Amino acid sequence: MTPVETATAATPSPARTRESRVVLVDGQRLFREGLRVLLASEDGFCVVGEAVHSGEVLELIGAVQPDVVITELHLPDGSALQLIEEIHARFPTVVILVLTAVRARDAAIAVRKAGALGYLLKECGRSELLSALRSVVAGHSYRSRPSSARTRVRSDSSGASNRVADLTERQRLVLRAVARGQPARQIAASLGVSVRAVHRQRERLRNTLQLDSTAALARFALREGLAE
Repeated sequence: MTPVETATAATPSPARTRESRVVLVDGQRLFREGLRVLLASEDGFCVVGEAVHSGEVLELIGAVQPDVVITELHLPDGSALQLIEEIHARFPTVVILVLTAVRARDAAIAVRKAGALGYLLKECGRSELLSALRSVVAGHSYRSRPSSARTRVRSDSSGASNRVADLTERQRLVLRAVARGQPARQIAASLGVSVRAVHRQRERLRNTLQLDSTAALARFALREGLAE
C-alpha cells in the first residue's frame, strides 16, 4: 500500500445536493475500507482520500480539499491531538470528526479543545455515525450518546470513569506507569520519589477510583485510553 491512498471524487449529479468530501485517517486498512464502502452507499458523502500516518494528512488535505476529516485518536505514529490542532489552524473550514475506540472523558475534552467538532466511539452503529457526520458538517458539535452497553459499570471499575477528570497529573503518570507494568522501584526512579511514596500513590488511586487491586488499575488505564 502506498503511504497515501486517494480517490477521485465522483462528479455530482445536477439533481443531487453537493456531496461532502471526506478524508479517512486510520491505521487499520480493513476499517478504512469498511468505512469507505459504508459512506459510498449513502447520499451526501464521498471519500476522496485516505491516510495512515499523521505526517501524510496535511499534504493530502491540501491536495484533495475535503470538507471533513474522520480520524482515529491513536495513529501508528502517535496521538492525533497535534494533528487535529494543525488541521484546525491551517484548514479552518475543514471539520474534524474523531472516530475512536478510546472511551476516556478527558480525551473527548482534549480533542474538542484541539479543534475537533465531533467525538464518536467505534462501537457506534451506522445510524449514529451518519448522524454525527451530518451534525458536524452542519457546524454542530457531536459526542457519542450513552447507551446501556456503554454506561454499564464493570465489576472492577465501580464508576471509576467518572473520576478520571479529577486525577492530578502526577496520579496520571503513576497510572500510566502501572498500565505499562513498571515495578514500583522503576516508577519511583522516573518520578524522583521514594518507593514508599509510589506505594502510597497507588493506594490513593485505588481508593479514588474505587478499584481493588493494582491489576484493576492497569486494566482501567488501558480501557480509558490513559496508556497504550
